[in-house]
Formats: sequence, structure tokens, C-alpha cells
Amino acid sequence: MKMFLAIILAAGTSSRLGFNKLTVFIDGESVIRRSVTPFLMAEIDRILVVTGNDSENVKEQLEGLPVSFIYNPCYKKGMSSSIKTVTPFLEGSEAVLFHLGDKPFVSSHSIKTVLNTFRAGKAKIVLPRFDGKTGHPVMISTKLLEDEIGNLHGDRGLREVIEKYKQDVVFIEGDTGNLFDIDTIQVLDQLRERGYTIEENKR
Repeated sequence: MKMFLAIILAAGTSSRLGFNKLTVFIDGESVIRRSVTPFLMAEIDRILVVTGNDSENVKEQLEGLPVSFIYNPCYKKGMSSSIKTVTPFLEGSEAVLFHLGDKPFVSSHSIKTVLNTFRAGKAKIVLPRFDGKTGHPVMISTKLLEDEIGNLHGDRGLREVIEKYKQDVVFIEGDTGNLFDIDTIQVLDQLRERGYTIEENKR
């Protein structure tokens, strides 16, 4: 039986914030842990977390969770470099779910919907869409990924692949959790205004 993999991209430099957004705590739990945990409740065979910047601290935030880590030494070259690091782990898989480590409000329900949609049809790519915008996680067939992974460059990640194969994309109805990411101080301030307790990891 072929596997389904989840890849959590957690190697970025958080340049717009000035500190590692993945280790910010929201109501006592780090952004990266909140981003990974919903995948544990979905039918995923293996979860891989790609680290780079502040790698040890990110790994510490996920202590005790059944995930594996891949270190990307070229993380400064952008998201595509992190995607390419998963190549040796694709064997035996049918499809891969890609998620960003700074999207802490993704729900296990939306993850399961993406998975079930892929299983039910012949889609090569499944994307959540909410309010006219596409979000994460992105599910892509392993064969398509292997065909295109060498063409990925910079921070565009899978966007060029999605555009190239747009006729093969199936959209599911998502929610705000598929779109919401932690990128700026203003976003953290908005969360505080909504009643969340926000703490920066001082390590």
C-alpha cells in the first residue's frame, strides 16, 4: 500500500519579523507545534519537518511528537530548496501534503478533506480555497512532484507547478485556517486583540 507523506516547511529566516516566528507562543503553544499537531490527527503515514534557520530550537518545540526531521543547509536560497530536500524520502509514496510551519490555525478537518478528495478522484493536485484565495496544505501526486522538483527555484515553491498543471487541480472549500499565517508584528497584534496570549520565545 502506498503512503501519504506530510512535509512541514520550517526552514525560513522570518526576516520580516526579526525573530523566529515559528517559536512564538500562542496561548502557551508554539506556532510550529500548532502547525504540525493537526496532521497527527489525519491519516498520514509519515510527517517530515524541514528545518534550516534556528533548527535546534524548532526541533525542541516539536519534542515528543512522532515526526522526522530533514535539515536544509541551503535554506537561505528559498522555499524551493527545502522542497528539494525531500527527494530521497518520496519512494513508496503516492502523494505528498505540503504545509507551511507558520500556519498555526489549519484544522485536521481541512487536512482530511484534502486527503479524501485526492483519494476519491484522479486529481494530481488538491488545494483548499477560501474567499477566492488558495491556501495550504497543498497535496500533489508524487509522480508529478518527481517530474517537476528539479525545476523549482527561489521562494515560489510549488506555485509554478500549480500554474503549469492548473487543469489538474481540484479545489476544496477551505477556511481561514488554510490562509492565516504569521508574518508580521501586525498579525501578532491582531491575535492579541482577538484575545490570544502571545509570547516571543526568548531563547
